[in-house]
Amino acid sequence: MRYIVVTGGPLTDEAAKNIKELSDSAEDKVIIACDGGCDILAHHGIVPDIVVGDMDSISEDALKFIESNNIFTEKYPVEKDQTDSEIALEKTEGPDVFLITPFGGRTDHLLANIQLVLGLRQKGRKVTVTDGLTYCYPLYGEDSIEIDISRFDKPLSVSLIPWDFSEPVKGVTTEGLYYPLKDKDLTAGTTFSFSNHPTEKNGSISISIRAGLLLVTLTIVN
Repeated sequence: MRYIVVTGGPLTDEAAKNIKELSDSAEDKVIIACDGGCDILAHHGIVPDIVVGDMDSISEDALKFIESNNIFTEKYPVEKDQTDSEIALEKTEGPDVFLITPFGGRTDHLLANIQLVLGLRQKGRKVTVTDGLTYCYPLYGEDSIEIDISRFDKPLSVSLIPWDFSEPVKGVTTEGLYYPLKDKDLTAGTTFSFSNHPTEKNGSISISIRAGLLLVTLTIVN
């Protein structure tokens, strides 16, 4: 089962395209809209399976879209201890989860969402965060990821961001990147492992670690 969680905020047409691709390429999927996240879905005619949140930022057009499509809605109080994104992520399970969220707009929400997926990775879950232009992949402990880059037709920038200031990320090894790493330890607070790029346009890149907490970002460079 694939879960696609769409948050509110200034999402772009690239995000909508990404949502459609993720939806069309999965036989079984659940699309969860968080409050105003239903706006971009309504604009592009994508019907979510459920809408959750306090409904403090959703538009009238999106509310009409919900009613006309008979979409199940869970409404929460505005004064609550969780963001709509956290509530939605709690409804997902398995490794095939995507959080579609803007990387512009509310910086606090973006950082909170990244922290949420890093925390979920520490619990054994895998969630990819993207706005359609940048993709974030959390790694934790002895972990690895292989990313298929053959579908991208523009240059890519890849950064490895250590997330824990108390412990380095140990044994970082990469394949397919212009500046390779071999069993390298990375420490938070430096930009040593930023702005790398693939050596080839087709194929894949891989990153593995022996221990630590790492955020891998891949950005389409326009």
